[in-house]
Parts: sequence; C-alpha cells; structure tokens
Amino acid sequence: MKKFLSILLIFVYVITLSGCKNEAGQAYFNAKVLEVNKGFVNVKCLEEFNSGIPVDEEFSVTTDVVASKGTPEIKVDDNIRVVFNGEIMESYPLQLGTVYAIYLLDENGDVIPND
Repeated sequence: MKKFLSILLIFVYVITLSGCKNEAGQAYFNAKVLEVNKGFVNVKCLEEFNSGIPVDEEFSVTTDVVASKGTPEIKVDDNIRVVFNGEIMESYPLQLGTVYAIYLLDENGDVIPND
C-alpha cells in the first residue's frame, strides 16, 4: 500500500509541475518603454499575462534578443511585448532570463511583426 501511495503522490506531483509552464516554454508581458539605452530599455509592466511579473513593476530588459530579426526600433513611450524563457532572477530590480523577442504593439495592443 505504501508503494502505491508513493507512486500516486509522484504522479500527482508531476502533473502539477507540468501545468506551471505554458506549452511553448515561453512567457510574455506587455510594457511601456520608459527609457532607451544602448543594449537595454527600462520598462514598466502593463499586462503580466503568463509572465509572473507584477503590473507596474519597473525594470530593465536587454535588447540583445535570440530572434533572428532582432529588435525593432524602440522609442520612449512605445508599448512593447517581451517574450522570454520565464526565468525571473530573485534580485532587485528583477532581471529576466533569456529574452527571445521584443515586438512593438499597435494602438489596440496587437503585436506588430518584426520585419
């Protein structure tokens, strides 16, 4: 009986953990650009979606992204979507893991594809 309960507990644990990340293993959030610097932008989170980043949190995001098309031209007050691997470092201000892509958002909050 102990063996059965142990296996059942492990099964429940695995199922619980598998629900913690989205299917693609990517997290994203929308933000307003507060400042543009060489190699990074300072942003304020507007919508957290599945990222775990609190709304109104201010921090820096690298513009050195994995996406082959790079980063669009970003200006102060632009709204952007940041797609990353979901890792958030426990530091202040917070830091993201790998940033996959940054997209500009149109006035409706929809992603503008990077050309």
